[in-house]
Amino acid sequence: MLRLIEEEKVFDPALNLARDAAYWRETKGNLARVWRNDRSVVLGRFLKPEDEVHLHKAEEMGIPVLKRASGGGAVYQDLGNLNYSFYLDSGDLSTSSIGDSLKALSYPVTALLDSLGLPWEWVPPNNVYVEGRKISGSAQARRRGRILHHGTLLVDCDLETMRALLKPGGRSRMAPVINLAEVVPGIEVERVERMLTQALPQETGGQPSIFHIGGQASTSGPSFL
Repeated sequence: MLRLIEEEKVFDPALNLARDAAYWRETKGNLARVWRNDRSVVLGRFLKPEDEVHLHKAEEMGIPVLKRASGGGAVYQDLGNLNYSFYLDSGDLSTSSIGDSLKALSYPVTALLDSLGLPWEWVPPNNVYVEGRKISGSAQARRRGRILHHGTLLVDCDLETMRALLKPGGRSRMAPVINLAEVVPGIEVERVERMLTQALPQETGGQPSIFHIGGQASTSGPSFL
């Protein structure tokens, strides 16, 4: 059974990344959530900020540069981008292959695109493309039988700011990108967030239960942080 995490919604990127790491390391069972960050650049754990980001520009714009628990590339995020995360027991996956699981666990995005009648393409190792451009990427971390899988979905992200901040020659190899709002004009982030949340339990059958973090929601995060 997949359980959806019920938490107080925050857009603080540092807190959201701390929650991501804590849910992965400190919880049990199979959990999921959908979340958004305010303006930020988030790097895979093995990347060097100076190789991926125009740091002087980020500082000038007041945009933090942070690292996440997983590997992968550099991403620019704002409130026009959606994130989803799975925190899973590795024994519950049907495959031990990272490549296969990256594709399989991208189903919330691909199911959402299917529901909108949009053709999509899986581009290895971890990308979903629409009309020849990247609309979603994902990454994983694995530790002591637990898997963190998280992905993005560009809905109405500020692509000009993304291009101004990310270095095209970095290790993360910035790809051509597209917003969902470009192919579905007028679609709102809040609607897509609801659709993405509804897609999470698709592969598990039935309705998910709700997992309450720390009893009462708190702006300081879950009780075990």
